Amino acid sequence: MNRRLFAVIVIILLAAVIVVNGQSYAQSSANYPTVTYHTFNGYTVTIIASTWNSTVYPVIFSKNFSTYNWRDSPLKNYILFDYGMTGLNPYGAEFIAAMEATGNLTEENVTIAFEKIAPLDATNSGYTNQEKLNAGALPGFSNSTPTSFNNPSVRSLYGWIFAGGVVVSIVALYFIFNRKKDE
Repeated sequence: MNRRLFAVIVIILLAAVIVVNGQSYAQSSANYPTVTYHTFNGYTVTIIASTWNSTVYPVIFSKNFSTYNWRDSPLKNYILFDYGMTGLNPYGAEFIAAMEATGNLTEENVTIAFEKIAPLDATNSGYTNQEKLNAGALPGFSNSTPTSFNNPSVRSLYGWIFAGGVVVSIVALYFIFNRKKDE
């Protein structure tokens, strides 16, 4: 194998990993699922993608609600929804139940609903929903705990560590296969 060809392949693979890693953090506006609930006084409320963005998520992003900067988090879309963005996770289900008991979808009622479920533990992980939110962990996922998400700088390095591992593996395989060929 020509060394120049090998160098080109390594550069292309590294560029591909960088692009894929960059895209996972570049999510802009998510396509949130539509959710309908019925209030205690008989009203039916339907929450569509624009309503999630204009009424619900601004409360989560508020510094008064959580000390963690959710607005810039790559995980922000999964606070209430499953990873497939097709339905609610357990924390999202608790939120809708609290909204049914609270009333119509206003910013004030959304705040009240989130405050009602803050001391609960949606996944029985041993941490309250608020503890998870303040640490940058997702309350609706049992494997997302404050201890697993307490260092954002390490989390952001995972993609680079993977890319480095791919490059080192390719280089090692190149020298292994070329050594056997020369013998």
